[in-house]
Amino acid sequence: MKSNVFRWCRLVLTQKAEQEILNRVTINIMGDEYNVMGRESPEYITQLVQSIELKIESIQQAHGDAKLSKTQLAILVALQFADEMVKLRIEHENLERLIQEAK
Repeated sequence: MKSNVFRWCRLVLTQKAEQEILNRVTINIMGDEYNVMGRESPEYITQLVQSIELKIESIQQAHGDAKLSKTQLAILVALQFADEMVKLRIEHENLERLIQEAK
């Protein structure tokens, strides 16, 4: 019985510690406010928002006078980030392959 109580207490303490790690940040993207929770620092989350805003501005400038909806902008931003991620993943795999071949 004592060991079960100990396990339960440890579980509760672990859960509380994990909850304390979560940061809550209110962000604003394209005039919409979002409450974000995550383990990353508020500064890091702010950097993510700044990256998104830069992509939005870039897309808006590239499309000139064309009015894009928020949904269209979000999809184009997502495509650009996905493109960057896939290219970085391929580059990473190529570098790993070169490292393995060099051994």
